[in-house]
Amino acid sequence: MRLYDPDKKQPEEELIKVEYLKFPQNTFCTGAAFVAKPGSPEEDGGWIITYVHNEDNNISQVYIVDAQKFSDGPVAKITLSSRVPYGFHGAFMPMR
Repeated sequence: MRLYDPDKKQPEEELIKVEYLKFPQNTFCTGAAFVAKPGSPEEDGGWIITYVHNEDNNISQVYIVDAQKFSDGPVAKITLSSRVPYGFHGAFMPMR
């Protein structure tokens, strides 16, 4: 499947949407997790949550990004009291 073919019309369900979020200079993220919005029928209905670290000021944050508006940037940033190392992984598990 091609990501984009300007010479051919493709059915919308065959297109792959690519968005990106640009971090400030010298700021990097680690593995992200997807958290679904309860009851959302949309595949991308939820949030992307990732740890972000700024090398200039040595501050780590949690970024929460609406997956349907990814390029709009974080809807919330939580500053952490200590540095989160690169490669640190977490998982979201809903309570059942």
